Amino acid sequence: MSRLDKLPPYLFSAIDAAKRQARAQGVDLVDLGIGDPDLPTPDKLVALMVQSVANSATHQYPAQRGDAALRRAIASWLQQRYAVEVDPDTQVLVLIGSKEGLGHLPLSCVEEGDNTLVPDLGYPVYGQATLLAGGEPRSFALRSERGFLPDPAELAGLLDERSRLVFLNYPHNPTGAAADAAFWNEILAVTRPSGATLVNDAAYLEVTLDGSRPVSLLQVADAKRDRVIELHSLSKMFNMTGWRIAFAVGHPDVVGDLARVKESIDSGVFTAVQDVARHALGDSFEELLAGVLAPYKERSRLINEALTAAGFEVFPSVATFYVWVRVPGQESSLDFCNRALSEIGLVITPGVGFGPGGEGWFRISLTADDERIVEGARRLREWR
Repeated sequence: MSRLDKLPPYLFSAIDAAKRQARAQGVDLVDLGIGDPDLPTPDKLVALMVQSVANSATHQYPAQRGDAALRRAIASWLQQRYAVEVDPDTQVLVLIGSKEGLGHLPLSCVEEGDNTLVPDLGYPVYGQATLLAGGEPRSFALRSERGFLPDPAELAGLLDERSRLVFLNYPHNPTGAAADAAFWNEILAVTRPSGATLVNDAAYLEVTLDGSRPVSLLQVADAKRDRVIELHSLSKMFNMTGWRIAFAVGHPDVVGDLARVKESIDSGVFTAVQDVARHALGDSFEELLAGVLAPYKERSRLINEALTAAGFEVFPSVATFYVWVRVPGQESSLDFCNRALSEIGLVITPGVGFGPGGEGWFRISLTADDERIVEGARRLREWR
């Protein structure tokens, strides 16, 4: 069997097809399925992009590991935001979006017969990238009774001498679960002796609804000594999903090996986009972030009130812009979401799309305009 043949079918392609069919039939869809911010990139950043694109110096090949000024800005941001000190020359790597970094990471360390540990439930890329690198993804459970945090003992039982990566994602998509310092210390105690690299996909680290700030893995680990890497994304921080800009920070060897893979595959991020990223992480960071996150608090309130009134069980979370909800009764998550689409024109994501462990749950995204959020809440409340 080829590596491509080992890839599971992509459920979200079927969901997209069902949406297109419903729209073709004239259905007024409320789409709360996709995790793509509906609001534009802040005007200030767009204006900076216009200026940078007009500068012919940005039209040539970019710096392969990322512009030195941006890497210094990232290191400065980490120090100011999380009191984390890293070397911008050896511990910071600019990415064409965090998905690209996650997809290439197994290629930097996984050989035939090696394995990685991936969460069930979680972002499908972790396991898919492992398969494409010739490795074996070994899944571990995230259960509601543990707040969708893994059991360290289960991780220890899965690790062996061929384990290369342990993928985690906190704050977590799709549940919104967040990790604290005690959790990271527990996990590091398991991964350090194994020699496997601990990976945190931190794309939602800055997306909180109550002003709190989740804990970064880098605040707990010693990234100069521990084999760790954390991937940050500007996509969710600044409504920049289409810009494709992110960065990885971690142990110099881990970051360096990922950089070597990228040197053979891509030519880096457009310099004009890097210029904007540098400004976004600078003095205006908190003001820009506050503006981006402001709508989600009210949207979350509207959806949660509707769900509570209708008797749904909602997983309590203040991180990410997702709401994780238990499917009522014994219906499968896919059947429930298909019925929501056909009966009330509401697009929500079945939990099984994130792995077998997501069965019995569904995800609502808050990335739709306020009117559609209100309408989606109304339909849910009246439907149930």
